[in-house]
Amino acid sequence: MNLLEQLGLDPTTFTWHDLALCNKIDSPDLFFEDYEKSQNVAKQIDDMCLHCPVMKQCAEAGMDGQQGVWGGIYWNGSGKADTNKNSHKTEETWNQIKERLAS
Repeated sequence: MNLLEQLGLDPTTFTWHDLALCNKIDSPDLFFEDYEKSQNVAKQIDDMCLHCPVMKQCAEAGMDGQQGVWGGIYWNGSGKADTNKNSHKTEETWNQIKERLAS
């Protein structure tokens, strides 16, 4: 039995999503409406993303036309970061995001 099977994961269907910290969060609104409305929620989501082992893969998915928070960045659905919905981020947060995505 390999490690994935020991963890209860089917190796034939395993994806990066399976390792995402948000994988089991049962409230998608946190990554859309709640993120837009509450800076407190937005900062907590940003922090979770910065500690996620698959942040880079997630951000790449966001760049491919997803809308909402993907890899710590709120994407507008056309492959660009949404300036307004990311306005709460400090320079330090942006630097952390850039560092994580560069690795």
